[in-house]
Amino acid sequence: MSVVLLAVALVALVVAGVCVTRLRRERAVADQANVDARESRRAADAAERRRSEVLKDLPFVALRLDGDGRLVEANVIALERFPYLVPGMSLLEAFSENRLVEGFYAALASLESERFEVRLFADGRRTYRIAIEPYLVDRVPEALVFLTDASEAVDYQELRSQFVANVSHELRTPLTGLRGLLEALDDPDMDPVIRRDFVRRASSETQRLEALITDILFLSELEATSGAPSSERTDLAEAAEISAHELDELAEEHAVTVRLALEGPSWAPLTDTMARTVVRNLMENAIKYAGPGATAVVSVSRLEDAVVLSVADDGAGIPERDLQHIFERFYRADPSRSKRLGGTGLGLSIVKHIAERFGGSATAVSREGFGTEVTVTLPRVNP
Repeated sequence: MSVVLLAVALVALVVAGVCVTRLRRERAVADQANVDARESRRAADAAERRRSEVLKDLPFVALRLDGDGRLVEANVIALERFPYLVPGMSLLEAFSENRLVEGFYAALASLESERFEVRLFADGRRTYRIAIEPYLVDRVPEALVFLTDASEAVDYQELRSQFVANVSHELRTPLTGLRGLLEALDDPDMDPVIRRDFVRRASSETQRLEALITDILFLSELEATSGAPSSERTDLAEAAEISAHELDELAEEHAVTVRLALEGPSWAPLTDTMARTVVRNLMENAIKYAGPGATAVVSVSRLEDAVVLSVADDGAGIPERDLQHIFERFYRADPSRSKRLGGTGLGLSIVKHIAERFGGSATAVSREGFGTEVTVTLPRVNP
């Protein structure tokens, strides 16, 4: 009997030892699992912080959305551009753009990037390039949505396309007229008086074509370069005196009196060519369009940090509907009259382009029947 009890005790001890060993092993496994879990949480937290830091510093709009298309996080630029964004807001609620929503769900379904452009009304109708990058988190899809403002590039491309179309039209018109005149001059039986008239008109079309090409090339040169030429300085008052002298005959032809009101040397950061182009374009406009008997006053004045050039006439004026468009390329308030007077439709556009390129401005006020005043303001510099 004692032997049996001894055996039972030994078995119990062995079983207890095995249980203790198993418990210790399980506890060690559990402890390791807890350690691994904490490490995983720390790694996940660190990854989350890194992701947030990366999003925060991106130089464009960046959004993180869950699988339902709802906002989880937005970077600083996104909140500045779209201050109404709040976590939980759907993509459609935020931007009211179905193309954006469709692209988002297409990216989640395929887990492949999507690239496209959309026009968003949520930010004053601007064009954005969209990049959607989907990924999985614990087998659950999410996505980063990046919005890059491409409005200026798109607008510039549209402007270039429109400019090319306008140039083609403007060049075709004098060329067509010139070709017709030359074909007519080929008639050996043409009356000498008519021939002389046709030659005069052909010469006029040639001059108009030359002026147009000159203005187009000058405008293209302005757009091809940026910034102010180093060390270039020009006295606008002197440019006004020279231009007034050069336009004496034109003013006499149109019966317009030109008066100068100059305060003395007024230096601006322009080349001589640019300064004379600005002054001459404004003076030619006043002389050609003010009407017979009008007076055009050309003034150059100095402010503390600016030089102001103003050309004001008391002539026909510009209709209100046209005034807001006069600085646009090829815009003519009176196309037939402009063509007759040899206008290219680019003069005021060139003036505005030069002024704004050098940190200045060009503005116009007018009242039909009471005259027009165009003012160009430029930074003042030392000679």
